[in-house]
Amino acid sequence: MTDAVVLAAVAAVPPTLAAVLTFAAARASDRRAAAERAETVDQSLDGLHASVAQVGDAVGRVEGVVTDLRERVARLEGAQAAVRSA
Repeated sequence: MTDAVVLAAVAAVPPTLAAVLTFAAARASDRRAAAERAETVDQSLDGLHASVAQVGDAVGRVEGVVTDLRERVARLEGAQAAVRSA
């Protein structure tokens, strides 16, 4: 009986070892792929951050122009109101 157990154990080692090595290789491959995806996402986020900063700058410039236009319109309306009341 002991010989049968030893023989079974020896016969089970190669497929078990192959399964463990396959699992380890698959995990390493998954980790590598996840790291590459994370790097791609990080680059995309950096690009989006730069785009948002550019949009923010453009909005700031537009706000400045709108403020200037409001002041000009207010002056013109004030001048027209002064002419009408005179």
